[in-house]
This record gives sequence, structure tokens and C-alpha cells, in this order.
Amino acid sequence: MTRLESVQWRLLALVCADAISYVFAVVVVATLTAVPISLAVGGGFGGAKVVLFFAGFLLLAYATVRLWPNSPEEVSGRSTDAADAIGMSVSPTGSNETRFQRFARALPPARWIEPPPPDRELSSAGKLFWSSLGVLLISYLMETVFGVV
Repeated sequence: MTRLESVQWRLLALVCADAISYVFAVVVVATLTAVPISLAVGGGFGGAKVVLFFAGFLLLAYATVRLWPNSPEEVSGRSTDAADAIGMSVSPTGSNETRFQRFARALPPARWIEPPPPDRELSSAGKLFWSSLGVLLISYLMETVFGVV
């Protein structure tokens, strides 16, 4: 393996670790919000499953809107492969780190490694897209694996 390939694989690992930490943070916050609220209003774990289901689709819709191009010029400067459609393109404006992103970077595995360069990290909308799939996955697992009705 050449040095260039090694650097590219390292960069990919950094970007993935950063995204995984963000997804994990969103899923944990959504779950720790939905379950107590559902239990408090008498919905039980079934209510939490439904709340997570709808929250996942709302996050998915919001992320899709944020990933949508603003102008034709934005589309012409980017490739049209499937990776761009799910937010796996580099952020053209660099990092606009939010408080929640700083919180997510404080969680493992991102806390143990350096963050990716701001111009190469997954966009916020891309991270939110993957997070919405994580929330939907938790709702699905509650029903199929744990038998929550």
C-alpha cells in the first residue's frame, strides 16, 4: 500500500468515526427523550417506539430538505453519484460546528481521535440523514427484536 492510499484510508476512518459519534449521540438523545415522556403519559414502551418512528421520519424529511441543492449552480459543480445524495460529499464551506456536534465529538470513538479536517468532514445534513436512519432502526428493533407492541 502506498503512502497516499494509507493517508486516504486514515482520512476515511476519521470521517466515519466522526459520523458514527454523531449518529450515536442523536440516537441516544432521541431515545432518552422518547422513553421517559412516553412512560410519563402512560404510553409505555410501545408509545416510545411510535414516537421514535415519527421522530425518525421527521429527521429524515428535515435532512432531505437540507441536502437538497439550493440552486442549479450548486448541482453543476458537484458529481451526481449516489454518495452525494446521502451527504457523503465534502463540506464546501468548511465546518460550522454546533454545540451538539461538539457534544458528539466528546463521545467515543471521536473523543479518542483527532477530528477530520473541516473541508473533508461529512456535512451536517449528511450526519443528520444517517442519524435519522439510526432512530428508525431503534424503533424497528424495539418492535422486531424486543417485541414491543
